[in-house]
Amino acid sequence: MARGLTTAIKTVLASNKINPVTLIYLGIGSGTRYTDHYKDISYDGNTYTASSLFLGSSEVTEESNVAVDSITIAFTGADQTIISLLLNNQYMDKDVEVYKGFLNSSQALIADPFLMFKGRIESFSLQEVEQSSQVSISIASNWADFEKIAGRKTNTSSQELFFDGDLGFDFASQSVQQIKWGKEWEIF
Repeated sequence: MARGLTTAIKTVLASNKINPVTLIYLGIGSGTRYTDHYKDISYDGNTYTASSLFLGSSEVTEESNVAVDSITIAFTGADQTIISLLLNNQYMDKDVEVYKGFLNSSQALIADPFLMFKGRIESFSLQEVEQSSQVSISIASNWADFEKIAGRKTNTSSQELFFDGDLGFDFASQSVQQIKWGKEWEIF
């Protein structure tokens, strides 16, 4: 996965001094940013808040064909911050970005972190047991709705929203036949 990585990131990956950090953007509410580092990290004009709430994410995979990839990111539910964020805001289809970056020996971010995964929130679940609580957020890639056609009708104005100048549905209303259910038809 070397494509798109800066020279500085490639150099770090080739060394034996790897100090990774994860940066997460949740597009819920006005947008929140978290990092798994012990102190806040600034990147691209935004501050990613150091938080022990972020527990980790599932493995990110890549495929050569178009597929709906998904990951799950986990937060602790012991602190009500994430639960409150999800319950008090519209969370469905909100953007999520997961970046992986690396720190140098003075704990400063090296060059540009790379985008590991970008998608939208599908759902979340809360698992609680006597000793712990965990919030899991399921995120699907932007291909999740690739085959879904919502709100389209077989008329010219709907068709032209997607294909300007296409007159394929100009006569669609004339080609509709009535189907009478429950009656026997006479064959001539």
